[in-house]
Amino acid sequence: MSRHRIAPPPPLDAGGAMPARHRRRRPRPMLPALLLCALATSAPSPAAEDAADDAAAEVTGEQIYAYCVDCHGKRGEGGDGGTYPRIAGLPQPYIDRQLHAFKSQARRTKPMVPIFQHHRFDAEIIDLVAGHVAGFSPPRLSLWPYEPSAAALEAFADKAAFEAAGAELYADACAGCHGADASGDDAGKVPPLIVQYPAYLKKQIGDFARGERKMPADARCGEVPPAQAEAVISHIVELGK
Repeated sequence: MSRHRIAPPPPLDAGGAMPARHRRRRPRPMLPALLLCALATSAPSPAAEDAADDAAAEVTGEQIYAYCVDCHGKRGEGGDGGTYPRIAGLPQPYIDRQLHAFKSQARRTKPMVPIFQHHRFDAEIIDLVAGHVAGFSPPRLSLWPYEPSAAALEAFADKAAFEAAGAELYADACAGCHGADASGDDAGKVPPLIVQYPAYLKKQIGDFARGERKMPADARCGEVPPAQAEAVISHIVELGK
């Protein structure tokens, strides 16, 4: 019978403390260390202020985005089937406006709250990371085939009626803002829908209906019943093929 050796605990140093090489690493901070320099409780000297300004000037959008990767992916592809949305393919003006909405808490999502509560996540930092994200190309991740729920299909006479209703509802309620092809507007203020996960689109329609997300057209977006919303989403997926 073989025996498994149990490694002895690491030795303590002369002062009774564990050597540095055996100590657990501290978790990564929520923001880069150079963004935390303003958290000092005592007033910094002019030289320290100059050094902090120089450090802040060196921050890049890529460095800031490192703190978004766990949810939104390395190239903005999102994940978990749409729990975390794709942000690749979104225009910079739209990204910038949404980040400012998170900062002001006009829009709230629990994982974003601690990041935007930090006072150094200011307009300059938002502009940097928005520009970085806007440079991502939409990844070629398959959204098809889209399978509507059984409850949604039961609300229509057949699949053809479901598809026709989706096209009609999209033309009436969505195309005026998001474009006939769901690619957004030329000014970049309205997001394209064809690059987004269906599950995320479905949640946003529900959020508008519950008043949890607001925008000028939220009443029109939120008044679509669940079955009809799935028909619209199915049409958007078809447009993006």
